[in-house]
Amino acid sequence: MHIDELDTPHLLVDLDGLEDNLDRYQSYFSAHGIGLRPHIKTHKCLAIAHMQMSRGAMGITCQKLGEAEVMVAGGVDRDVLIPFNIIGRAKLERLVALTKRTRLTVAADSAVTIAGLSAATAAAGVTVGVIIELGRGGRCGVETPELAGELAALVDSLPGLELRGVMIMPAPPQIRPFLQECLAQFDARGLPYPMVSGGSTPAAFTAHEIPELTEFRAGEYPVGGMKHLQLGTHTVEQCAVRVLMTCVSRPTAARAIFDGGSKSLSAATFADDERGSLMGHVVEFPEARFSGASEEHGQVDVSRCEPQPQIGDRVQVIPVHPCPTFNEHDIIAAVRGDLVEAFWPVHARGAIR
Repeated sequence: MHIDELDTPHLLVDLDGLEDNLDRYQSYFSAHGIGLRPHIKTHKCLAIAHMQMSRGAMGITCQKLGEAEVMVAGGVDRDVLIPFNIIGRAKLERLVALTKRTRLTVAADSAVTIAGLSAATAAAGVTVGVIIELGRGGRCGVETPELAGELAALVDSLPGLELRGVMIMPAPPQIRPFLQECLAQFDARGLPYPMVSGGSTPAAFTAHEIPELTEFRAGEYPVGGMKHLQLGTHTVEQCAVRVLMTCVSRPTAARAIFDGGSKSLSAATFADDERGSLMGHVVEFPEARFSGASEEHGQVDVSRCEPQPQIGDRVQVIPVHPCPTFNEHDIIAAVRGDLVEAFWPVHARGAIR
C-alpha cells in the first residue's frame, strides 16, 4: 500500500527511524553493561515492544497495571516493572494475578503502600518484588536517604515481598550523590539492592556516568519527538513518530489549517525561544509554525514558508510529546519510504488503571 492511500489524519511510525533508534540505544547500554528496560507507556504497542525485546532489552516498564496486563498477555512477559504505587483492593487483586504470569516488580514510597502489598501477596501465597522510589523529579518518591532506608527495611521484614532495590526518575549525572546516600542507608542495614534503576530518554546517554545503575528506563527513545529534535538526541529522520495530515483550508495568506488538532497530536506544547509555543514540527515545511489547535483543526502560521502548503497538500507532523500522541490513536501505519509495510494496533491505548 502506498502512503498516499492512507486517509488523514493518521498516526505513522517510520520504520527506518524506529530501527535506527532501537539499535543505537540498545548498543549503548549493552556496551556499558547496563540493562535497558524500555518504558512501553510511550508506544503502547506489542509489535514495538517485541522489537525492543528481540534486540536485547532485559524486560519492560509499564506505568500502570493495565499496560502490564496487555503486554504480558501479548507475550512480552519476561520481566516487568511497574514504577507506581499500587493502592486499593481492586488493583491489588489484579497485581496478585499478574505475579503468577511474570516476574513482577513494583515501586513504593510509603509504609501504607508497602503494607497493602504485603497483605495482598501474603494472603495469596505469592511474592512480588519491591523497589523504593526516590524522589527527585517532582512526582512520587521519598525525599531523604533515611526514609529510603527505613522503607527498605520494612519491605525486607514483611511476608510476600522481596526487596529488590531503588529507582529514580529522572537520572542525570547530578543525582548521583543523592543516590549514593540512599544506597549507603541500605548498606548500613545490610539490605540488598540488585536493582538500581534510572530513567528518562534525555538522560539516557549519560547513564554510564552513574556506575551504581544496573538498569535504565527509557520510553520515548524509539520514536523521539519535537523536544528530542530540539535537544539534539534525534534527527528529523530519527523522529519516527509522525501524524500524517492534509491541508484543508487557507483562510489567509499567512495561515493554513490542517485536519489534525489536539485529538491527533495531543495538547502538548513546546516553548521555542524564537517562535513561541509550538505543537509540532512540519517535516515538509520546517519554517511553518504549528502554533495551536482545537480538537480537529491545526492552526499553522506559514508566513515564513516558501513555497507554502496549499489545500490538498499532505504533510507529516512530528508531535511534541509522543506518549499522549500514541494514546490518541487506535492504529499505527508502519511505513518505510512511501510504502506501508504493516498496520499495528495501539494495544494498551487507554490502559490508565
